[in-house]
Amino acid sequence: MALLGWWESKGRGLEISAARPPYRRVEAPIYHRPTSWLAHGIRRDRGTKARLGIRSYSDERLKTGRLLEMDVLLPEGGELSALVEVEWCDPLPDGRPAAFDVGMRIVRIEPAAKALLDVVLAPA
Repeated sequence: MALLGWWESKGRGLEISAARPPYRRVEAPIYHRPTSWLAHGIRRDRGTKARLGIRSYSDERLKTGRLLEMDVLLPEGGELSALVEVEWCDPLPDGRPAAFDVGMRIVRIEPAAKALLDVVLAPA
């Protein structure tokens, strides 16, 4: 993620649309995959609870509403896992670190994993 730090240190950060939740960007490698059969049938609570989510770059277009299993590789080693739902996948102009800016709402995460996730999120 050195590229990300360099990019934003040059004043080239992306502006957050007022229509988007102010999710913080993950500053660690992320891998995602389609959900396993265990995730099917999970209730997607869209109530008034505080929403937890992340932003990330992706070279792959992700379909809005899709559930994904996400692994974040931690800087000190190890990883954390969460179930996320794609909220947006916006194309980025040429010259950006990736092809898309992606917002993902966290549907399920263990409390211990949430504490680890806070360590790799960019400042608000």
